[in-house]
Amino acid sequence: MEDSARLRLRILGVIAVSLFVALFGRLWYLQALQTEQLQEVATQNITRTIRTQAPRGRVLDVKGRVLVDNRLSTIVTVNREELRTALVDRGVRDSSEQQAFRNEMFTELARELSNSGQLTKLADLLRSYEDPSFTRFESVPVARDVDEDLLVFIGERPSVFPGVQVTQEVVRSYPYGDRAAHILGYVGSITGNELREKADTWTIPDPDDPEGARIPDPNGKPYRSNDEIGKLGVELFFEDDLRGVPGTRVIEVDNFSNFVRNVSTVSPRRGSDVVLTIDIDLQSRLEDELRRSLDIAREQVPEGDDPPYNAPAGTSVIMNPQDGSVLAMASYPTFKPSDFTEGLSFAQKEALDDPLAHQPLLNRAIAEIYPAASTFKPFTAIAAEVFEVFGWEFVEDFDVPTSDPGYWRLRSCAAGDSADLETARELGCVRRNAGDATMEGVDLRHSLTFSSDTYYYKLGEAFWIAPNEEIPDDGIQQIASEFGLGSSTGIQLPGEKAGLMPTAALKQERHLANPEAFPFGDWYSGDNAFVAIGQGDVAITPLQLVNAYSALANGGTVFSPNIARRVEPADGSDSIEFGARVLREVEIPETIKGEILDGLLGVTFQPKVQLDRPSGTAYNAFNRPEQGGVAFDLYNWPVAGKTGTAEVTGKADNALFVGFGPSGSDTWGTAVLEPEYAMVVLLEESGFGSGTAAPMVARVFDAIANEEIDRALTQDEVDEFYAVQSINDLAGADQ
Repeated sequence: MEDSARLRLRILGVIAVSLFVALFGRLWYLQALQTEQLQEVATQNITRTIRTQAPRGRVLDVKGRVLVDNRLSTIVTVNREELRTALVDRGVRDSSEQQAFRNEMFTELARELSNSGQLTKLADLLRSYEDPSFTRFESVPVARDVDEDLLVFIGERPSVFPGVQVTQEVVRSYPYGDRAAHILGYVGSITGNELREKADTWTIPDPDDPEGARIPDPNGKPYRSNDEIGKLGVELFFEDDLRGVPGTRVIEVDNFSNFVRNVSTVSPRRGSDVVLTIDIDLQSRLEDELRRSLDIAREQVPEGDDPPYNAPAGTSVIMNPQDGSVLAMASYPTFKPSDFTEGLSFAQKEALDDPLAHQPLLNRAIAEIYPAASTFKPFTAIAAEVFEVFGWEFVEDFDVPTSDPGYWRLRSCAAGDSADLETARELGCVRRNAGDATMEGVDLRHSLTFSSDTYYYKLGEAFWIAPNEEIPDDGIQQIASEFGLGSSTGIQLPGEKAGLMPTAALKQERHLANPEAFPFGDWYSGDNAFVAIGQGDVAITPLQLVNAYSALANGGTVFSPNIARRVEPADGSDSIEFGARVLREVEIPETIKGEILDGLLGVTFQPKVQLDRPSGTAYNAFNRPEQGGVAFDLYNWPVAGKTGTAEVTGKADNALFVGFGPSGSDTWGTAVLEPEYAMVVLLEESGFGSGTAAPMVARVFDAIANEEIDRALTQDEVDEFYAVQSINDLAGADQ
């Protein structure tokens, strides 16, 4: 019995000694072999990194005037750790008691904010305070753009508002108000999707890791929740340049996460400036004229059962045809970029989304597509000469005058030659001029000056039915595409649409892919006839149109338009310059180059040597102030252009005019100059291009020619003007 007990004791002793040996061996391993590694882990566990947001770069116009800047905004912040520590020091340790104190404090804060003029709800403050993207050591913004008097009020009451500070942060400002809003764009809080897309933009591959791990880039620009990011316009397109490099502050905390000391601080670096090609003076004038033109269009009275002239929206672009730089770009309706600085209110969001607001955020110059209408005709004429359609069978040569009866009867139509005209009309075999207008002596030049649709219907059908293999059935589309119509221009702005240049192959392709949406897949001569006058499914942006006319003005160079001139880094390093970007050179046949120019010049004025002929479609706009035009000095500053009236189903027509100047021709007896400006105007549901769009171009070009573009006022100057006017009005009322 005793031997058995001794045996068990010996076994227990052996086990105990083994356990102690293993324990001491582990302790020796940890202390002797893993000390360095564990010390590193321990250091990581007791440091925290706090980021400091960097100011964004500015946006300036071509003359160096600041269009987008940064300003200081007074904000209310709450530091969670300071609030918790203050409550613990007061003996408030229970979580429910701490929550009750917070609710009481935020209720008082909401009351004071509301009393200062900024209506604030308790729920909004609590929602901001609980934002999970902020650590407990960071100050959480709960109210922005508050009255600066709160700095004293809250500072004198630390016991009521522990952990609460009134401080300042840098936010976006727009010195010229809503001017150039669609160009400049706006910033807003980064979304989850944007955060994921930017995840790899601030890291670089680890050179010491063969598996391709990534490490932070010391010059990277990391994002986190609630950071601001460009959402539209230049703010979005040049986001990587405008965004600065955030600063960092590394702090040491104990194992209870209490602050111990600052370890290191790296100051933030401001983003680069972006200098644009636009002139804010010209931009302001263009926007004012666009609003004015839409107002004038609404005053028109429709005839009979015609749709009303609602004129809800429009756009205009001015560019330099010699280098492709955009000098001004306006879109209406517009918006205020400053509304997005602190986040839109519910009412503001509703107003922007209201269908009756007609999409204020949409830049119609690049992000909306329209029929080109008669402005397309010069490109049809160039195609006819390039592919030798002029002079083919029933098509006269470009310099042979012909009679225009007001309609074109399609030769390949099912009605046949034997059917009478009325029957052919009913069968859709007749294409007509606007108002069935008839003309005599129409050659290429006069077809542009007087805008003969029949002339181009004939060319369009000829392309489709010509048996000659050297005449492609999509020849018109080929030439239009070379001039950039129906494809993106590559301008330095986001959201540009490509548009559409319809062909027989494309129509069939769309039909086969989606027969419900596109029930008809066959292409007929009538389709080609519509393409020839820029109607049917032709869909282009106004920027494409003015860019194509710029190529006509400069002799055939198609540019990718520039809205930015250069990027200037904040550290003073070399700027990134954006020179002229040539997309392609288009050869305009010398045989008709002069004819096209003369025809476009004839649109705006009647030469002194031909007073017996009808005037061009934009004659009134450039010559008759009594009819809404101006008395333009066309002989010293000649303008070549083309009117367009685009049909829109169920609505009034869209009005277009596109032109360039100063131009000129020996044929017309004018000064011959190198065009410096090309301009397009499109007014939705506004009627004839000659009645509303052309007068707007005439007014703007007249101001440019006479150097009467006024200096643009900043928003502060506008506010001061109206404040003085209001005081004067009150003083006058008292008298």
